[in-house]
Amino acid sequence: MHTKGLNFLRSLVTAVSLVTMLVRAVGPMPVLASPAFAPTSVTIAGSLQSEAGCPGDWQPECASTHLGYDASDDVWQGTWAIPAGSYEYKAALNNSWDVNYGANAQLNGGNIGLNLGAATNVKFYYDDKSHWVTSNVNSVIATVAGSFQSELGCPGDWQPDCLRSWLQDIDGDGTYSFSTTSIPAGSYEGKVTINESWDLNYGEGGAQNGSNIPFNVPANSQVTFNYDSNSHVLSVQTQLIITPVTLVGSLQSELG
Repeated sequence: MHTKGLNFLRSLVTAVSLVTMLVRAVGPMPVLASPAFAPTSVTIAGSLQSEAGCPGDWQPECASTHLGYDASDDVWQGTWAIPAGSYEYKAALNNSWDVNYGANAQLNGGNIGLNLGAATNVKFYYDDKSHWVTSNVNSVIATVAGSFQSELGCPGDWQPDCLRSWLQDIDGDGTYSFSTTSIPAGSYEGKVTINESWDLNYGEGGAQNGSNIPFNVPANSQVTFNYDSNSHVLSVQTQLIITPVTLVGSLQSELG
């Protein structure tokens, strides 16, 4: 075989072998939900529904406790005045119990408790990407507001009420996280804001009203924000995204 052809074949075999090793190491790529399967309705169904205007409780078909979908946030949400008491709830999709999410974003998961010492306006949230359902009583509602938010699809930057950069604590350990691959390479700043407002915010070192937190994003990177709700410290990590296609292209370039 011609030397050039032999070298190309060797390069191709090497690239394929390395790709195979990479796939085995990292496992299958995550499957993203298709917009075709987005819910047509999301109901906060539970023992609080009769207090929120439904004829009874645990009724997934009751429109009085339907959450509204906010396209700017890409999150379902709604607020109701709930009397003092102890309640439980879940998120039921499409007016049925066929698909429902409970504690820790689990399909058919446990009921989520809600304890109110006094009548309270409770805001509920459901994110169909992570399937996390919670309220501003059950969780800290924390958002990373900063100079990168428009890149995520927010109407603009520095918007604490845009939940496209919503920090979530699905496992309930007190650390709220958000990851994205949508921030282009560049230098940015951000802060943690609470309850979709600037009234309470945390900057560098977890200081209330502290300085903006700067961070740099390399090309082709995933950015992960972690917020410790006890210390109020926000950390930002970046990780290079390596795909089989990228690896093959790089190897071919190196091997000529």
